[in-house]
Amino acid sequence: MTTKRLILTLIAGLLVLTGCIRPLPATTNTPEPTFPPTIAPPTSTPTLLSPLFRLNMFLGGHGWATNLDQTRFYNTRNFGEHWLTVTPANMSSQGSGWGTSTSFPSGDIGWICQIETESSSALYSSSDGGINWETHHLDFPCGQISFLNANEGYILSDQGVGAGSQYVSIYHTADGGQNWELRFEHNPADPDDHGLPTGGIKSHFGFLSSYIGLVAGSVPVSGVVYLFRTVDGGTSWMQSECQGLPLDENQQTSVDKIIRINATTAILPIRSYLANGNSVTYFCSTTDAAENWQYVGMLENIEFLDFGTLLTGVAFGEGKMYQTEDGGLSWTETTSGLPPAVTPVALDMINDLVGFLTATITPETLTDNRIYMTANNGKDWQSMPANIIESSSVGSAP
Repeated sequence: MTTKRLILTLIAGLLVLTGCIRPLPATTNTPEPTFPPTIAPPTSTPTLLSPLFRLNMFLGGHGWATNLDQTRFYNTRNFGEHWLTVTPANMSSQGSGWGTSTSFPSGDIGWICQIETESSSALYSSSDGGINWETHHLDFPCGQISFLNANEGYILSDQGVGAGSQYVSIYHTADGGQNWELRFEHNPADPDDHGLPTGGIKSHFGFLSSYIGLVAGSVPVSGVVYLFRTVDGGTSWMQSECQGLPLDENQQTSVDKIIRINATTAILPIRSYLANGNSVTYFCSTTDAAENWQYVGMLENIEFLDFGTLLTGVAFGEGKMYQTEDGGLSWTETTSGLPPAVTPVALDMINDLVGFLTATITPETLTDNRIYMTANNGKDWQSMPANIIESSSVGSAP
């Protein structure tokens, strides 16, 4: 099947399957961006490798991509056939992406935060697929960012890490980054941590809705999962547990990521190590906005994974690809459908069928990559052209 026929088939299928698709946060209506008229039409020949690495794709074929060190940003309007370079014009490339974090609530809306000094950051926002960017100057350093739409979002600001601890502040905006309210702050002089301890590394942060958010990561304590929940917009926190998780008293854990499906549904992959030296990823899920988490299943020696719905996901590890259709309770190997002569390195699933795979011929540097699409939850993959269009008309407003 040719690429164009695959895309037409996917569009028709997606219209039928909207009930199965991961719901997205409400977004403001924005005009459909167009490529600048000065750019020559790209060819449809998928011959070139590219630096595209991490993808965030959405229903309708719109999406974002970055290179490995997040110094270059791209946007597609046609399922990854073509990518327009949309890096903010005045964004610094100093430090090779150090201190840069992103949040993409939709294929049109993007947020990029970059640390400038120990006490300041630059926040870039776009609502037209990166054609235009607005710059917000913040008087606190970025950490991780989580935006629900073009107006509302949170920043977990890193105050420093040491001796197994990490002090943080949490800020909230409801007006598109114009103003920020301090919702939470660790104070070394105040023993009250409001339920979110200074101990532990807070490697993952995200909000399911306007008031319900999660912080997850790792702590050097056996038999526990580092997972905390807020229901008041980050002001106070409580530790959460995954019921039925088969940890023994000697196992330490680290949360791999927080996979938000919608405002009430999420999946939590938790990594640990067995006595035989193998790594194991446990899967916990919630359907009540993280009030309760339930253990579902496990898979050994996984390098990366993603879920498109509560029940359907894809995982890769040690040269093998797997898919699940029951939330991680069981996994079926689909390695035979992998593209040849490349190494898979990243996944982004849209719904129960459609997703994207990044694979590379340079695993040491991850600079020569190719993008693939699946229409059957990872059973097989179709190469996408991924032609990059350079643009000189992307703007950033101060």
